[in-house]
Amino acid sequence: ALAGPSRLIGMIQPREGEEETERPGLMPVGCVGRLTEVAETGDGRYLITLSGVARFRLVSEIAADTPYRQAQVDFSGFGDDFVPHTGADAVDREAVLVALRAFSEARSVEIDWEDVAQAPTEALVNALSMMSPYGIKEKQALLEAPDLKTRASLLVAITEIDLGGGDGDITMQ
Repeated sequence: ALAGPSRLIGMIQPREGEEETERPGLMPVGCVGRLTEVAETGDGRYLITLSGVARFRLVSEIAADTPYRQAQVDFSGFGDDFVPHTGADAVDREAVLVALRAFSEARSVEIDWEDVAQAPTEALVNALSMMSPYGIKEKQALLEAPDLKTRASLLVAITEIDLGGGDGDITMQ
């Protein structure tokens, strides 16, 4: 990915329960991102920043002799991902902020509220979805949400269930 001009790479989660197998099955939806920052650590590792571009649906894997898996993917169900800020006006931003404030207070997480206030709604919802400490099922549901409004509503609901100590399927990592 670093050698190519687009610096694109697809990321997709292994199926839950198969993470430790040699070749786990893959979830049906992943995301392609652009490598926007790369740093070598000196011990053979790399720290990368991957900026999401668009979600995709896995069509099939391609047999390849590479150290990484390759796949044929379909972007057709995620056209809005290519248009910045699509659906941001439909999001209940206040509900997202209330849930974030409750989470930060309950978990003693420090948040720069000035940065949060300045963040575009799309960036806020997507960043919180990505950084949330929930399990594979919840993260995958957030990724597969059909639009930004649904993703925001789902994030608020998952957070409320977690904070309420509900018997939902929430798994803190």
